[in-house]
Amino acid sequence: MLESLFQTNPTISLTRASMRIWFRDRQAIFWTFFLPLVLISVFGLLDFGAFRTVDLGIIDRADNDASRKLIGDIRALDTFDISDDLSEEEEREELLDGERDLVLIIEPGFGEAQSPVQRRVTVIYNQGRAQESAAGQTIIQHVLDEITFAEGNISERYSIEPIPVDSRNLKFIDFLMPGVVAMSIMQMGLFSVAFSFVQLKSRGVLRRLQATPILPASFIFAQVFTRLSVSILQTLVLVGLAVGAFDVHLEGNLGIMLLLALLGGGVFVSMGFAVSGWARTEDVAAPVANAIALPMMFLSGVFFPRDAMPEPLRAAADFLPLSYLTDALRNVAVDGASLWSQWENVLGLTVWLAVTFFIAVRLFRWE
Repeated sequence: MLESLFQTNPTISLTRASMRIWFRDRQAIFWTFFLPLVLISVFGLLDFGAFRTVDLGIIDRADNDASRKLIGDIRALDTFDISDDLSEEEEREELLDGERDLVLIIEPGFGEAQSPVQRRVTVIYNQGRAQESAAGQTIIQHVLDEITFAEGNISERYSIEPIPVDSRNLKFIDFLMPGVVAMSIMQMGLFSVAFSFVQLKSRGVLRRLQATPILPASFIFAQVFTRLSVSILQTLVLVGLAVGAFDVHLEGNLGIMLLLALLGGGVFVSMGFAVSGWARTEDVAAPVANAIALPMMFLSGVFFPRDAMPEPLRAAADFLPLSYLTDALRNVAVDGASLWSQWENVLGLTVWLAVTFFIAVRLFRWE
């Protein structure tokens, strides 16, 4: 009975046929899986996060001439990337998240008396980054020694009180993986739908389908189901490679990531239908699809944080559909966020889904 249903129901038959056609297309498989896998592999092997300065946070509780001189001497060095505009609580959170190698705390009364307490600074260091932490402590101690020698009181040496902290020690690949997943979903939905449907129209396949008893809705459902299934498979393959081969920290729920992949896939599949409905030939579809995809790839925080952008550009990029998808996937994967906590990103994707679906319905043509 069930087998008979699968053979006679046109929607199910078309879905099965669409799945077989897609997985027999070597070019589609190549660009859907090979390029994202190469990106993750290259960035994972190169580990760009290893080539950097020592990240140092400074908390100046003393706020006197001695503390300001110490901070000035440290700033004069090129070794440190210094942050001193956050509170102590925020700096400790940055340290736990792996964003700091060291946090230097200058206690009240520093340098104002000869007691050991007034001649000591606290350095909280990232235990998981032994090389950076050791180098940073050595350099800070050297600066303190120079202050000691300048005062001429060698018996009362300035010293460091080190306190280790075990952070998550996130690498660049931890940041990159969710962005590549989001980018892959965009490429699959946008380019796959746009090019394949323009080809079907130009060859007259869609026109011949209209002459059959098959409902257009059944055909569209089969195409959408195929591509959303590929979005799920893409996410599983890329996350599996990142976790298995490069020890990526997956803090969140994989099921939530798959739900977000489905929602993001729906947005970009609808966008692909809109492009295929407007473009008459592949020569027109290609530049239109690239004009949509390329800006989002570089402005949506796929490879690098959007904080580095100029404020007007970043404000506009925050509303791109790929930005919503990238942020949601990254927050879940890196920070372990729940689906409810990402309601703003989910709402943004839902609005984009409604807008792109409406445009796709208005623009789509069978001929």
